[in-house]
Amino acid sequence: MTEPAQDKPRILYVDDEKENLISFKYIFKGEYEIHLATSPQEAYEKMLRHPIQIVIADQKMPGETGVAFLERILPEFPDTVRMIVTGYSDMEAVIHAINRSKIHYYFQKPWNEDEMKMVIDDALRACQERKNSIVLLEGLERSNTDLARKVTHLERKVEEKTRLLEKIRQSGEQLSLSEERLRAIFEVAQDCIFIKDASLKYTQVNPAMLKFLDADAENIIGHTDADIFARGVADEIRNMELRVLKGQAIEAEHTIDLNGSSMTLSSSRMPMRDSVARVTGICGIIRDVTGRRESKPSAKLESELFKSAAMSSTLRKVLLAAKNETTVLFLGESGSGKDYLAKYLHGESNRSGGPFFTINCAALAPELADSELFGHESGAFTGARGRKRGLLELAEGGTLLLNEIGELPIQLQAKLLTFLDTQSFTRVGGEKYVTVNARLIAATNRDLEIEVQRGNFRNDLFYRLNVFPIKVPPLRDRIDDLPILLQHLLASLSHKLGVQKTPHIDPGAMDALKHYDWPGNVRELENVLERAIILSNKGEITRSDLTMLCGAAIDRGNQSNHDLAASLPEGTGMNEILRNTKYCLVSEALHRCGGSIKNTASLLGISRGSLKHYLKHLNIPR
Repeated sequence: MTEPAQDKPRILYVDDEKENLISFKYIFKGEYEIHLATSPQEAYEKMLRHPIQIVIADQKMPGETGVAFLERILPEFPDTVRMIVTGYSDMEAVIHAINRSKIHYYFQKPWNEDEMKMVIDDALRACQERKNSIVLLEGLERSNTDLARKVTHLERKVEEKTRLLEKIRQSGEQLSLSEERLRAIFEVAQDCIFIKDASLKYTQVNPAMLKFLDADAENIIGHTDADIFARGVADEIRNMELRVLKGQAIEAEHTIDLNGSSMTLSSSRMPMRDSVARVTGICGIIRDVTGRRESKPSAKLESELFKSAAMSSTLRKVLLAAKNETTVLFLGESGSGKDYLAKYLHGESNRSGGPFFTINCAALAPELADSELFGHESGAFTGARGRKRGLLELAEGGTLLLNEIGELPIQLQAKLLTFLDTQSFTRVGGEKYVTVNARLIAATNRDLEIEVQRGNFRNDLFYRLNVFPIKVPPLRDRIDDLPILLQHLLASLSHKLGVQKTPHIDPGAMDALKHYDWPGNVRELENVLERAIILSNKGEITRSDLTMLCGAAIDRGNQSNHDLAASLPEGTGMNEILRNTKYCLVSEALHRCGGSIKNTASLLGISRGSLKHYLKHLNIPR
């Protein structure tokens, strides 16, 4: 197999005598690629077209000598080897030109074939070596440049790594310091702090938690709540923490029985995540808030305590509803005790250890109702600087009463319906659904069926709420229950007002109370009794204590409408009668309270601003 032919070195011979050109080509055509020219100009043009390694010029040519030609092409072709052929008579001039023009070699005529070949080959080798040297130098320069660039890059990397190592060292010190501080907080915190893994087993607990549970660490670490608490409490905690493992932070308040004592606990639980945001466990904080609850005397109401058939039937329904999680709708007049029965239902249910919240839908501004009920995210609207939990979230594990549900803005009714169906909702300005374990109870004094017909209430929400309706009878239809109500309200109000001994009601006052039809129901009765306790200073509530507040209204049961109309002064307009009545009421209350604005306003059930308005408007001296 023959090797591929390589390009021959190109030799340009310039001579005005063609015999010399022919002879040169004949001798060297086998060794080199021969180019011939009969004049310097022709030679120059060929050099422009072909890369010539060696140019050999005859000294004596018409127009331009060989030395002059070789000098002329030097700047343009500095890498071309130049040789001159001359006669003996020109030697002195040629030698001078060789030194001046850096001509490689000269030949005397007649030139010798072997000498010329040897000189040409030496020149070609020198030329190739020079090229190789140039290539090598260029390679070395490139290598040096690359090496310098790599060294610079390496130095920069070393500096970066050094800075990174310093940051890591500083971060390590800060992390160590933070861990020490967190450990100190963990150890000395009065609140109970714990960490659980994804299987809800305790992995860390602080000393306060051990003290709270009255247990050693080995009896807690590696165990679940099922090993520590009663089954009902453990199940409730587990259901809550399973939602935390799904990524939801939960704050709740509940009451449990621990070591024979009833304790109210406020807790916060949040998910713990790894570097890729996977939930790996939970962290929780528990605070005992038992002592912060106001201690109030309570008289547990049972159906057998009430003499009226209407109330006994209502309470039996309440107790039935307390045994399950069905939606309850209390129906009844304003002040009839719907909110009280809702709280009673909560206390008799399995959620009694959780919180109980009430929201009056009628008092909610439409633009704030969504935020109050469902909460909002930071920046949800102007002024929303942080996340706020709504009442539904606050009622976690407990009950939320929506009082006056008929007043709920129509745009929120669909969202409430969604919660009733899914137990989840989105905060205002939020996208993530929040799941809450809270029971919803509704109450209203409106006829919701009529509101549905008027387009003020969604029929699907009405059907969803009306699963278990409970009608609360007005007080006038259960006057037989007045004694038990008086007993309960007097005890509660005496505690509220700081009266050491609960006053009793004399027969005359009792008779007046029984014969009044109570349009304001139990709420009106409570207000009447509160004023009467303040007015009574002898441990007994008399008819006069009631008459001052209710006037002729208390006696309405003893006097017909005809008698009442006949007693009105003739020729006196209604406005004047009302003005005189207000004057008498405010003057008497001011006298009994020794001129105290605060106590008088409390006695009359009005604000101090309203009382000052009446004093000025009615010209009552103080």
